[in-house]
Amino acid sequence: MAGKRVNLSELASEPALPEARVPSFAESTPRTARVHQVAANPLNTRDLTADRAKIESIADSLRTHGQLQPCTVVPRDAFLNIYPEHESSLGTAKWVQVTGGRRRAAALLAELPTLDIVVKSGPAESREAWVSATAAENLDRENLDPIEEAQAIQLLVHECGTAKAAAARLSRTPPWVTQRLNLLKLTSEVQALVRAGEVPLREVRDLHQVPPESQLHELRRRQQPSEPELTAVNQHAENKGVSTPASTSRRSATAVAIRRLGGTPDKIAESLRAEMTSDDLRSLAQLLLADPE
Repeated sequence: MAGKRVNLSELASEPALPEARVPSFAESTPRTARVHQVAANPLNTRDLTADRAKIESIADSLRTHGQLQPCTVVPRDAFLNIYPEHESSLGTAKWVQVTGGRRRAAALLAELPTLDIVVKSGPAESREAWVSATAAENLDRENLDPIEEAQAIQLLVHECGTAKAAAARLSRTPPWVTQRLNLLKLTSEVQALVRAGEVPLREVRDLHQVPPESQLHELRRRQQPSEPELTAVNQHAENKGVSTPASTSRRSATAVAIRRLGGTPDKIAESLRAEMTSDDLRSLAQLLLADPE
């Protein structure tokens, strides 16, 4: 398969490969289908066009090593049973991709004739199942940017009915889901900074509470270096003309971080759960409870 270039337009009228003919909703072992017979997932929130370098890298790997992992798909009829409004976007494809969107895009870029696929029924059981499978694919692998991630979660919340149900689907906490959804309440300018990685999520955790016209100004204010904070002792010393160490006249970085995380144990715990894995949280708890040497 690797290395051979073909004109996909010449394959447009070709039937599905015999080994790719399976009944709708069937489960299957890996098999082969022609690339143009696998439609992209219409509900995928990942912007593949913005991931050109990664797609090219995967295309090079496909040419050299072939496809090492199959794409998960559902039959066309199974998908249209839950999303009939997307029929026009499928063209003449016989399958709809659930996972492996970048592999499919890379195969097209590399002008490869076929894709290895696995046909599954579970993702097409309901709209909720479909959106959940799509979101899990993106969140658990190479992550979306935070805004694309929030858009995927928003779609899942819509299908599940509540943020709590969506969180359960994703094996995440409700606060994590809520914090991601709050990113969609930010202005486009602030979202662009988040997407580019120029602003950490902790800086915008509660920025949605600020009026839209003031969000960018407030963000810039928060990014300014902390001013010295005089305690009563330092104020007295300054009035007497006595110098004080910089470490006592300025808030410590730890104190600032604690305040930004909420300031109280329960709020700090909630913030950390939204950003850290379960394993990391357990490790942190063990370190905090360990006796100092």
